[in-house]
Amino acid sequence: MKKRRSPIVVAAVALAVAAFFFAQSAATDPGQVTAAGSARSFQEYTPEAVSSATADETVVLFFHAVWCSTCKLLADDITANVDRIPDDLQILLVDFDTATDLKQRYGVTLQHTLVQLDSNGDAVEQWHLIRTLDDLLDSLV
Repeated sequence: MKKRRSPIVVAAVALAVAAFFFAQSAATDPGQVTAAGSARSFQEYTPEAVSSATADETVVLFFHAVWCSTCKLLADDITANVDRIPDDLQILLVDFDTATDLKQRYGVTLQHTLVQLDSNGDAVEQWHLIRTLDDLLDSLV
């Protein structure tokens, strides 16, 4: 006698698998984020990007993870509006999963954390779950 699988179980498994593959394919590729606008305004973190910032520039570290849906929403909004990022602002993407030293230095414990730095590279302000570029711009100190 064959056992029949419940249609609900089969549907739930299929939905979970589809959601996983959608999340993987839809994840923002930080390497392509700068294609729409200024490569300097929204780019992957490098120590040089922070150290080369002038005293008049604002640097914000965006600790994100490719598996984080809210991180993707913010990254997509920034990418879509990259031309609206002020010339004196740099938003640097930091990989939450691999940047252990930076997370420790700035006290970051959650993905989707943004940290505004001063001209010495020290934290000035920190936010979680900023939803849009406009929200970020409104929050800057």
